[in-house]
Amino acid sequence: MTEKILTAITKPKEVPEIMHEMAGVTFVQSVESAALAMVVPLLLRGLREKSIATKRQSAVIINNMSKLVDNPVEAAPFLPLLLPALETNATSISDPEARGVTEKAVEQLLRLKGLADKAVSIVGDVSKLNAEFKKAFGIEGGDDAGLEMIVAHASTIATCMMDLKYMEDVQWKKNLSSTFSSYYDDSASETNIEKVRVEAEKMIEVVEEDDEEDDAEELCNCQFTLAYGTKILLHNTKMKLLRGKKYGLLGGNDSGKTTLMRSIANNQVEGFPDSSDVRTVFVEADIQGEQSHLSCIEYIVIDPKIQALGCTKEQVRDMLATVGFVPDGKAKPDHAVSTLSGGWRMKLALARAMLQKADILLMDEP
Repeated sequence: MTEKILTAITKPKEVPEIMHEMAGVTFVQSVESAALAMVVPLLLRGLREKSIATKRQSAVIINNMSKLVDNPVEAAPFLPLLLPALETNATSISDPEARGVTEKAVEQLLRLKGLADKAVSIVGDVSKLNAEFKKAFGIEGGDDAGLEMIVAHASTIATCMMDLKYMEDVQWKKNLSSTFSSYYDDSASETNIEKVRVEAEKMIEVVEEDDEEDDAEELCNCQFTLAYGTKILLHNTKMKLLRGKKYGLLGGNDSGKTTLMRSIANNQVEGFPDSSDVRTVFVEADIQGEQSHLSCIEYIVIDPKIQALGCTKEQVRDMLATVGFVPDGKAKPDHAVSTLSGGWRMKLALARAMLQKADILLMDEP
């Protein structure tokens, strides 16, 4: 999508088409300032297009993307750009439905602006951190005006890091040690900064998860976001999977079940273990037309993933037998894939997945 955004800058006539493509982009993590910096110029061009359809689509994407922003402060620099353009459209678009969509986007951005303004005004608790720095470094009030200024500066940096959830000890040392270099050596600075960091962690509310009833191996424990440009599917959703457990994914049509499973299988879900660490296989009857003439055995054998595992034809035949592909059965292992019904095609896909010895097996309407 990055190339498309760059194209929109150099070729404005292609903006409507690129906006349409962006509406189909899948977001697999929360929206942060880096993503907004890339997308906002395109959205602004979309809002300024003559086409009402393009203006409407831009408003829809803005509305939904803004709901995926976890930290309002990250969106603050872009609101003065988007809000005026949206407000102009909200009063000038002739089509009532498109105007209503734009008004909703304005309301959402105003809500986000309120949160951002509030967050900026209370960036952490500067006074508490100021006191913690003085306590850690043994500084008394009025000792040194220059040192007081340094502590105030360090407190501001520290509260910003708290807002950004930069709470690792190396992050605090890297960003704060040099601040005190004119008064303390590195060893003393790092020791005292660590004392303050520990106290700062206590100021952040942490919600502990319930202990699991058993000691099953944890395959996945992550928090992620999944969305299209025009539709939010999941936002800051926690997912924890244990080995040997069965989980059901329930939802109505178009709620994103298949999209989620395909995103997991394609290593697109933020925080989900890499396929090299946890083997994940998505089972779906995805038989290509050019492969339908192959026998069931050959169809599985030519699969690149099966070849990479070095599976033999006999292993494939044995696995097919476990799901009903036998010489005297309704579906025979040497019959062409094109002769199979939908149910048997799914069994074929299941046999292929089982051969891959998955840690996590994802099945779409099995």
